[in-house]
Amino acid sequence: MARSHKVLGFLLVTILGVYGCAKGPGATPTENGAAATAKVQKLEDDYRGAITARDQLRQKLAASEELAAKTKKELEQTQAAAATERDALKTEVKTRTGERDALQAQFESFRKTLRDMLGSADTAVSKLNLPATQSQPIMTSLGARN
Repeated sequence: MARSHKVLGFLLVTILGVYGCAKGPGATPTENGAAATAKVQKLEDDYRGAITARDQLRQKLAASEELAAKTKKELEQTQAAAATERDALKTEVKTRTGERDALQAQFESFRKTLRDMLGSADTAVSKLNLPATQSQPIMTSLGARN
């Protein structure tokens, strides 16, 4: 019988071990269910919060992308307007430079003509062989008039 006592003892220990493991340390099945339910509820709340945060971030991203696109479009328009204005100013500068060069050439021609006229006038006076008192050249002033 020694062997049968050993088998009965083994079965008794096994049954008590399974019962003890199933029961858990100081918790009843209703307490385990309530704790699990509370934990699931907390995880669901966290999940909803994460979804809300994700949606808000997506909205902010979409708004930022729209703003970036709008800013890029404005920049392109400003650059195009600046390029047009720059080209217009370049042509105006070329035009004004041409006008200035033409006026400068006209002024030089006028000065040359005046010098030639003064030279011919001096030559005419010297050919007349006027007396010494009258042979002095006539001084003229081309300054600003009052």
